[in-house]
Amino acid sequence: MTVSSWEPDPTGRHQYRWWDGEQWTDQVADDGIQTVDPVSTAEAGLPLEAPPPPPPPPTAPGLHPEDSDSGPSTEHPDLSPMLASRGRRVGALFLELLLAIVTLLIGWLIWSLIVYSRGQSPAKQVLKMRVIRLQDHQAAGWGCMALRDLVLKAVAIFFFASIFLLGIIWLIVNGIVLLNNDLNQTVWDKMLKTAVVHDPHDRFKPIRQPPYPSDS
Repeated sequence: MTVSSWEPDPTGRHQYRWWDGEQWTDQVADDGIQTVDPVSTAEAGLPLEAPPPPPPPPTAPGLHPEDSDSGPSTEHPDLSPMLASRGRRVGALFLELLLAIVTLLIGWLIWSLIVYSRGQSPAKQVLKMRVIRLQDHQAAGWGCMALRDLVLKAVAIFFFASIFLLGIIWLIVNGIVLLNNDLNQTVWDKMLKTAVVHDPHDRFKPIRQPPYPSDS
């Protein structure tokens, strides 16, 4: 008996279909959206073929990526081609400040609280960027993004920037860290073990998981 997992849909109608360990189920996923498409008896009994698909497969139905017991992904391709460039990272920082000013901070905060669950901030959403966890290459969750942006980043920027000397030191340290690592990480990325990727095709967009139907 094989392990239950998301696999390329053998019917060809969808990107992924859930294999329960014995047969194909009616749970399918396309471009990050999970729906239901019943299979016939013949289709349910099709053999399992699992060549690794280009995008990372969604997590098991009803299981949040952070709850997975699996270790770091070994099937995901090298992140280097997908990393957001240093120039894009710096541009996103200035755009974040601009959006906060234009929306009188309140609009930026509300916007942030909405998109944090997708591993994004307002500027990252505009620039098609996403924060991912290095341990499993999944989009950072709401809690991680709130800690990253509202505590480690925002407090550092607004507090240290108010004290000229500390602000200069912070900018220098953060710039040195950004320029001297292969993953283009900043200080808060190092602390939380995250990286920022350019994700124009929503390859790393988290999938909403509806309750998996019981067998009863």
